[in-house]
Amino acid sequence: MKSKVLSALLLLSSLSLMAQDNTNIVQHQHGLFATVSAIAADGETRVSLNVSRGSDPLTGQPSTLVFFDTFVETDDGFTDTFGSGTVPDNTITGDDPAHLVLDIDTSQVTTLTITSCTFSFATFTQSCGSPAASTIHLEWRQTKTFNAHISSDSQQTFSQVRINSHQVSDTASANVTGSLLGLDINTGDGSAGVNHNSVVTITRTN
Repeated sequence: MKSKVLSALLLLSSLSLMAQDNTNIVQHQHGLFATVSAIAADGETRVSLNVSRGSDPLTGQPSTLVFFDTFVETDDGFTDTFGSGTVPDNTITGDDPAHLVLDIDTSQVTTLTITSCTFSFATFTQSCGSPAASTIHLEWRQTKTFNAHISSDSQQTFSQVRINSHQVSDTASANVTGSLLGLDINTGDGSAGVNHNSVVTITRTN
C-alpha cells in the first residue's frame, strides 16, 4: 500500500503542476519557531505543522508564518489537506521556546489558505475544496532530550506543495499536545527553538 501511495503522490503532484500557476510564499525566518510531526489520536492520520516568526522579504515587516499537512488513506486512495499563510503575531504566546502555545481560528484568518484534496486509485481522479472552518490549538514543552545547532538546506515535496528551506537554528526536542482541525494530538514529537537568518519558500502546485 505504501508503494501505491507514493506512486499516487508523485502522479498527483504531476497533475497539480499542470493544473494552474504556482503560488509562492517566502519568509525570512529569525526568531521563535516550532514544529510537530505525529499520528493523530485516530491512529490513522499523519499530521505535520511548522510555525515561525520572521519578516516579509519585500516589506521587511514582521510576519508569523504557519504551514501544515494532514494525510490519511481512504478505501481507494487518500485525502491530503494542506494549509499555509501568515497569521497574527499574537497567535503564538510565549517568548521562550521552552513553552509555546499556538491558537488559530481559521474562520478569522483570511490570509491562511487551506485546501483538501482526495485522490482515488480506482478512477485516478482528484477532487479538491476548502474544508469547513476549524481551530488549531497546540502546545509545545521542550523536553531537551536532544539539543542541536542546525545548518541545512532541504526540499520537501507533498501532493499539493513544494517547500524549500535554508535553516540556521538552535533547537531542542519538545512534546506537543492539542488539536489541529479537529484531530487530537496526544503525544506528538516536535521541536522548538530560534531561527537565525533562515529562509523558507512555499510553492503551491495545486
